[in-house]
Amino acid sequence: MPDQPRVHNVVNGHVTGMVVQAGEVVIARVPPPPRQLPAAPARFVGRAGDLADLAGGPGVHVIAGIGGIGKTWLAVHWAHTHRHRFPDGQLFVDLRGFSPDRPMVPAVAVRGFLDALGAVDVPPDPHAQVALYRSLTADKRLLVVLDNAADAVQVEPLLPGGSSCSVLVTSRRRLSSLNTRHGAVHLRLGVLGDAESRDLLAARLGSARVASDPAAVRRIVEHCAGLPLALAVVGSRGQMDPETSLARIADELGRLDDEDPANSVPAALSWSLRALTKTQSRLLGLLAAAPGPDIGLAALASLAGPESDLPALERLCLLERVAGGRYRMHDLLRAQVRAEDVEATRRVIDHYLYTADSADRRLQPYGAPAELPPMSRGCRPEALSGVDAALAWFDAEHQCLLAAVDTAAEHGWHDVVWHLARTLTTYHHRRDHADADIRTWGLALRARTPSPALITSHRRLGEALTRAHRNAEGLTHLREAGVLAARSGDLYQLSHTHRALAWALGRQDENAEAVNHAQENLRLSRELRDTISEAHALNAVAWFTARLGDLDRARSFGEAALALGPNPEGEASCRETLAHIEYLAHRPAESIEHYERALTLRRSHGYLRHRANTLDRMVAPLRALGRDEEAEARSREARELFARLRE
Repeated sequence: MPDQPRVHNVVNGHVTGMVVQAGEVVIARVPPPPRQLPAAPARFVGRAGDLADLAGGPGVHVIAGIGGIGKTWLAVHWAHTHRHRFPDGQLFVDLRGFSPDRPMVPAVAVRGFLDALGAVDVPPDPHAQVALYRSLTADKRLLVVLDNAADAVQVEPLLPGGSSCSVLVTSRRRLSSLNTRHGAVHLRLGVLGDAESRDLLAARLGSARVASDPAAVRRIVEHCAGLPLALAVVGSRGQMDPETSLARIADELGRLDDEDPANSVPAALSWSLRALTKTQSRLLGLLAAAPGPDIGLAALASLAGPESDLPALERLCLLERVAGGRYRMHDLLRAQVRAEDVEATRRVIDHYLYTADSADRRLQPYGAPAELPPMSRGCRPEALSGVDAALAWFDAEHQCLLAAVDTAAEHGWHDVVWHLARTLTTYHHRRDHADADIRTWGLALRARTPSPALITSHRRLGEALTRAHRNAEGLTHLREAGVLAARSGDLYQLSHTHRALAWALGRQDENAEAVNHAQENLRLSRELRDTISEAHALNAVAWFTARLGDLDRARSFGEAALALGPNPEGEASCRETLAHIEYLAHRPAESIEHYERALTLRRSHGYLRHRANTLDRMVAPLRALGRDEEAEARSREARELFARLRE
């Protein structure tokens, strides 16, 4: 077919391409270039030589230096002033290499970048995800900023493919192996000179005030040892306390500083902390101990109460407001002010647990509500309405939720660990976060939980491992779940484990063994008089029987499943199985009839991923009927939905 005329436009901030086909205008949505940089530093001064050293072409640049020396400050400033050189976008991630929290696993960062790039049909295997990331970036003019890296091992999977991208890495270590393996250029960041230090103080305190007492300013500069973080904290404290003379500030800093430049930041922080009220000091300590890299206002209300004085901490440079109305602090400060308050920690963990449970019920509304541990007094979980709100909350809080699982495990709150893993499962499945699911269910498995919870942990971990193509490990846990369920006589758990084993074996094309487990699931469901489970089991038997080639028998099982009238999600699954059977039986018209009814159910219940899968599966029978334009329209709609799921 000859090339069609194409017109580019912008709709709701997204580039679109319009193609005219047989009188029909088709709009194909293309994800916008990622724009992930933090806000540009408002008071950047100096560093002219360092900026010049970064002005080279594409490649890897490592900015190394001690904590508080301004590595991120320099990298983000350079990135903003050179954005025009990267029309395909800018990616940014804080790898938390030296944070009190666990450093970010590279696979998590890779997955975040794939989502930002609009990747569709992301493979579950981490190595395949890295390969996809490199393929997507190979021919782009893209800037990647990898902040606060612990080591080269954390960085290497995040290096883009090709030679047209630029990468800025910040770290407290030199990461010399990046030079050997990837030709990285290293910039060892030194302290600010005296003139630059005075300029930074003037930006905070005002030029007139700095000029009024040069001797005191010289002493402050000496005590801050040219470290931007120390200078920023001192400047902000002095700005908030204009009645305090610069000479007094210098005197107080002198008593705190032991002439070791590495101690200038703690000294400056200690001096600034003295200005806090008791309430503000407590808030800062609680924030430092909160799980995760940052915190939202709703979680903060559970942690410290609704009347927290955030503006004062922000003005003192002790707290930074980031995208989405969230707050975080420098890891040097976190280490210094972290306060252990078990009750407050439990309140914020309960906030995450109860809100996650509510969000999970929006994503998966069927089934009886779980019995959660008692809620801490003062906990204020969020009220969420609808699937979109639930997904948005999970997206915003995902790293904090993973940290909450770790924190609960450290405190021995085993039931909380288990329930957090449970509430995250549906979200992890929808977003294809198999690695995160493996991590949370691994912790749940190590928690001391009663038999039913232990069986579920083995089963869910087995399912997650299978989705990540770690089939042998997955089957080991699923079979252990089966042994434990049989030993305990828990028919409900045994039934669900047979169902999980059927699908796990089916992924390996072990269809004969899979159908045996599906039939056991069916037998136990009937014994338990669990109609919904019976319908799912009949559907599974139908699916695997069809894969074994017995289409007439498979159709009878599928029709029996449909006749039980399961919930809308279950009915849609039954319709899709019957549609697949009819397609294999060379009856594409009947196949499309089932797919259309399944699609109606998917549209009315907000399951975007299932809707996208249904649309994608309709393409083949439509083409078999010669309805090529309709097949292409369904295919485009499926791609649109997959792209939305990655946003």
